[in-house]
Amino acid sequence: MQEVELKAELREGFGKGPSYRLRQKGFIPAVYYGHGEKNLHLTVAERDLEKAVSGMRGLNQLLKLTIQGKGSFDVLLKAYQAHPIKRNFTHADFIHVDLHQKIHVKVPIKIVGKAVGIKEGGILEHITRELDVFCFPNKIPNCIDVDVSELAIGQNLHLNDIKLPDGVEPTNKLNVVIAAVIVQKEEEIVVAPAAMAEPEVLTAKKPEGEEEGAAGKAEGKTEGKAEAKAEPKKEGKKEGK
Repeated sequence: MQEVELKAELREGFGKGPSYRLRQKGFIPAVYYGHGEKNLHLTVAERDLEKAVSGMRGLNQLLKLTIQGKGSFDVLLKAYQAHPIKRNFTHADFIHVDLHQKIHVKVPIKIVGKAVGIKEGGILEHITRELDVFCFPNKIPNCIDVDVSELAIGQNLHLNDIKLPDGVEPTNKLNVVIAAVIVQKEEEIVVAPAAMAEPEVLTAKKPEGEEEGAAGKAEGKTEGKAEAKAEPKKEGKKEGK
């Protein structure tokens, strides 16, 4: 791995005020530590740091940090803070590493090839996206390529199925699933229940013809009863008395 050079200066001012003024000038506060050495408070150019870790290795990029008046050191960007909106660096922590001593780092996994299970109608699930590995600082891989071209429907690819680069040891469990091809579930179509017929409202207005017919029947019944009550007694009964 080729180192990227980064320059830094010792920082004297501390607190929000001096840090704010640094950022206004394009610099950010930083800290250097590691291997039992005394922490050094630094300033680095934000643009230089952004450029140094913008490659494929990202935070795993090995840096040659040159501190004015102190010398050069092999470091990794251990941690950082970023602006919540602009996403530019606002603080950085550099850890000194020994090139002859292995370290723990996280390396991204890159899926390579097209699984045969996809051609059969399956779906590829990328389950584990990065691995914890143990390696020398100058042997950190950009990524770990995982070939899934032979993966059929219902099959899983585990960590112990893949070949890691030389000098890279996994610290994850060997049975961890990296990728799998699953059966595509058919979308269930939910049929809405048929709307129930609403009961007829008894007070609903009837058609005009029906209203007239009903009124006529009612009038006929009324007149018939009235005439029956008004009918006089038969004359024959009167004469008999």
